[in-house]
Amino acid sequence: MGIIGKFGDMLKGKAKSQEPFDRYTNLVKKEPGNAKAHLKLAELYQKKGDKKKAVAEYLMAAEIFLKNQFYARAMAIYKQVPKQDPTLDHVYLKIADIYRKMGFTGDAFAQYRILVQHYDGQGMKDKALEVLSLMADMDPRKTDLKEKIKIAKSQMGTMEGPGAGPTAGEGAVFDGSTPLSPGFPAGEEKKSDFFDLGAMLESAEAPQGSGPKEIAPMEKICGFEEIFKELKENSGPSAVDPNFNYNLGVASREMGFTEDAIEQFRIALEKDQNPFEAANMLGLCYKETEQWDEAIQSFQKALRMEGIPREKILEVKYELGLILKQQGKKEEALRLLREISTVDTKFREAKKEIALLLGQGHQKGKSAA
Repeated sequence: MGIIGKFGDMLKGKAKSQEPFDRYTNLVKKEPGNAKAHLKLAELYQKKGDKKKAVAEYLMAAEIFLKNQFYARAMAIYKQVPKQDPTLDHVYLKIADIYRKMGFTGDAFAQYRILVQHYDGQGMKDKALEVLSLMADMDPRKTDLKEKIKIAKSQMGTMEGPGAGPTAGEGAVFDGSTPLSPGFPAGEEKKSDFFDLGAMLESAEAPQGSGPKEIAPMEKICGFEEIFKELKENSGPSAVDPNFNYNLGVASREMGFTEDAIEQFRIALEKDQNPFEAANMLGLCYKETEQWDEAIQSFQKALRMEGIPREKILEVKYELGLILKQQGKKEEALRLLREISTVDTKFREAKKEIALLLGQGHQKGKSAA
């Protein structure tokens, strides 16, 4: 092939690689409210290594989902954004806002609390006090937290002095839609590539180190532990979405955020949210990440549940049979697949899988001879 021919092929290859990008770029221009198009474009930017534009598209998709009250889908995206850019304070506040809307006041309080601890530790007292003002509205006793914030302001000297501006509750309009600050200080020590606040939110207790945890000044002043404990104890199923964690798991899996999906399906099981489907979906996620033992345990848990339609039971048994086959457990896999084929002779590819397993056994017999 001549040089011109090779150059032509290179141009064709480049045009082909640009095709999906151009298609989705044009689509979001025509349909700015198309969240799925923004998500796809974010994925393409991420593959190109353009994290800034990827984050912008992710946030656009999340805002569209949030506006249309698809809270689980919005949350699934917001939990991913800090992995791309940990400096976006307002994303953490968006997560807290969704928790509040869902009625998970303990989780929302924990989110705010982590931000207060962070800002307090970095000397950003004015920003910490803005978040404290949001937390004051959540105090179940509705007593003295606001008074304690006034004391904190006077003790920390944020009421007077150059550069002091209004904080939330004092004329400032703060609803989480804008960042509290330009970002976390660059000097902050990070244990990984990102400051993953989202991963810390789901624990019922505050993050703990290996040694005794030093209580920050604002912790002492405001008595967070007592308020947090009371909020968690009084927190029940969400009135807005009783299966919120399960739905968040589904949304995370659909978007390719498998590890987050696993986390949410586990929480859904603990909270008895759609338990059969949660166990089944958890098994599928473990299967996709080749965590075979965990997948088997999840599918077996689903099979132990009562009152499940026959078709769904067959689906779980089929997936379990495929994993057992993958692990080389031929007899167990055959037993399950034969059970399926007895009930429904045309179920998926059960007969084909049985034939393959029997064929493997026949081949081994020939080799031994």
